[in-house]
Amino acid sequence: MKQIQVFIVDDNFVARRGLCSTLSAQVGITIAGESSTGTEALRTIKQIGADVVLMDIRMSGMDGIKTTSELKRLMPEIQILVLTVVDDPIVLAHALNAGAAGYLVYGHFTPESLVTAVMATGAGASICTPPLEELFPGTTIDQWSGIAVAHQLTAREDEIWKMIATGCDNREIARTLNIEEKTVKNHINNIYSKLGIASRQQAVLLALNTRDSGSRS
Repeated sequence: MKQIQVFIVDDNFVARRGLCSTLSAQVGITIAGESSTGTEALRTIKQIGADVVLMDIRMSGMDGIKTTSELKRLMPEIQILVLTVVDDPIVLAHALNAGAAGYLVYGHFTPESLVTAVMATGAGASICTPPLEELFPGTTIDQWSGIAVAHQLTAREDEIWKMIATGCDNREIARTLNIEEKTVKNHINNIYSKLGIASRQQAVLLALNTRDSGSRS
């Protein structure tokens, strides 16, 4: 039986010990290593490798989202499962957009389901607990799946929508595009109207769903 090599990235020592204890006792899982910082994780994983990386989001220095993005750029074959106390859909969507295969929010899973999620992620599955759509009351991915985005937005609106999806606020967008914040707000209002959405959160989720749909075509 092939062992799934797991690497743990978390700046909380107690959390790392708990994860190691739970996973190391399981047949089929081996702890390849651990790190308390994103920078150290990138360096170590590049040297020793891993099949699945358990990634905390909130860390000092390079956070989990940036670490995930850089790790996937360097080693795209690695599967990353985010473990976090954060249940903000914007943050979780950013983690998925950065390349994470899925996430588990503390309080929504058990030690047994953690093991199951690690095994499934190692086999190439995507695990999201709780599902993103549950974090958007009254809204589901299916409501947006048929939207022909490319035919609804102008080039500038599409550019701004993608920047929203990567976490940029209005000030960052205005500075990057060298336009006024008021102009950015006007574009965003047009984007919401054309896409049939009402919030930044929905814009991020729609961007995520569109990316995933494109990758399957």
